[in-house]
Amino acid sequence: MNNNNKTFLEFTEFGKIEDVYNKIQDRSGLIEFVNNVVMNMDMFDENNNNGYGIMLKDLSNIYVLVSKASFPFNKLNSNQNNRIDLQGTKHGVVLGYIWLCPWKVKEKSSIPYHFINFIDSRITGLNIAKYMIRQYESESLHRCHLFPFEIMSGAQEYWKKYFSDVYNINNMNELKKMINDYHLTTNDIKWDNLTL
Repeated sequence: MNNNNKTFLEFTEFGKIEDVYNKIQDRSGLIEFVNNVVMNMDMFDENNNNGYGIMLKDLSNIYVLVSKASFPFNKLNSNQNNRIDLQGTKHGVVLGYIWLCPWKVKEKSSIPYHFINFIDSRITGLNIAKYMIRQYESESLHRCHLFPFEIMSGAQEYWKKYFSDVYNINNMNELKKMINDYHLTTNDIKWDNLTL
């Protein structure tokens, strides 16, 4: 499957979970996401989809990328790990999600930003996370940059590549300059695991 922005625009919808599912009559994709991610209590889940119910209180702060009826699931190749239970439906399926930090950011600079509490794509190899970040940043209501609040040890390679691709940051000096340019403090971010 081609993973460019045109393909995503054609086959998906992105937005706040409540807004997206107000447009969709079939809610089985939302039910699958809530059951298998948000409310997943399985500590031994090999796909690490454990929401443990803690996401539920912030459900309105979750943005989702959902499939339209025409999404080409049959075009996914064997290298693309699909962690979605497609038995109930292929329409309105959550392909990826951004759980925003619930607090409001005090704008400290002319460059506004918001923070990601957690981000995940449920199909690998399609650059879903990067696409969702770009969609969120470009929405007319936001027009901001979206940064991770915390970079956990398992996500450091992703964010290293993301900062390099998007912000052309390839070493610690460039990262420190960006942090200063955005007036970020140690209270704003937990990026200690990120090494460049």
